[in-house]
Amino acid sequence: MRKAGIALSAFALALTLGACGDNGGSGGSASNSGGDSGTGGGSVAAASLADLAKSIGEQTSETNTAHMKITADAAGQELSGEGDMKMGAAEVAMSMDMTTPQGSISMVLVDNVFYIKMPTGQELEPGKPWLKIDPNDDNPMAKALGGMTEQMSKNADPRATLEQFEKAGEITDSKEEELNGEQTMHYTVTVDVEKLAESQEDPSMKSAMDQAIKAGLKDFPMDVWINSDDLPVRVKLDMPTPNPATGKTESVKMQIDYTDWGKPVDVTAPPAGEVAAFPGS
Repeated sequence: MRKAGIALSAFALALTLGACGDNGGSGGSASNSGGDSGTGGGSVAAASLADLAKSIGEQTSETNTAHMKITADAAGQELSGEGDMKMGAAEVAMSMDMTTPQGSISMVLVDNVFYIKMPTGQELEPGKPWLKIDPNDDNPMAKALGGMTEQMSKNADPRATLEQFEKAGEITDSKEEELNGEQTMHYTVTVDVEKLAESQEDPSMKSAMDQAIKAGLKDFPMDVWINSDDLPVRVKLDMPTPNPATGKTESVKMQIDYTDWGKPVDVTAPPAGEVAAFPGS
């Protein structure tokens, strides 16, 4: 489990902050690159993160499925992944295949339960490569990791995620850019770590923010690209993140690209016979 800890943290960060497609702040003003038409890929940027959150929330509540690709540097470990997600208050579901320095890891979040398929040769039980992380498990490690799944589920709704960041950051720039063959609006956001810590409900995330503040970190950057349908195309961020394997705060740099919005996705739990018991359970 220790070896997979940072990979889990990076994946949790992607889903907690990235699955929303945008993360913001208190609604500071955005610089404007010109033109006269609306939010997203239009010529005029959203005036505030609240406006941006509203438009994205409206779109992703209807178009609530997407394919995503992730690249990350988690405390010096290069990670990459690809998978699908389905957002919604009552039906959060996500799956991801990741490449890590320790090997390939598959992950599934369904019915508020997180499953991770350990790299070849690291199975906890012969013939059972999957590990189940249930937030209701009494095992201390399972509880710690289960807290991540609760945070993922809560923040899969982009409006819920943005509510946390509206009080913590500010749009500092915006400009039109072509990305992956489509016209987008690129937002640059600066997030205040102290304000973010004040708004955190998840203990592990709040602890990570507090540790970052003590280490002298005042803010961190975030970049968001939104297309003309007010749907996210790319998110980039560099954020302090708790590593459940060590209890320390690690720096995670991540880029998440989104495609295939609205296409059906199929996310199912692994077969029960392939799921190992959590150590110590």
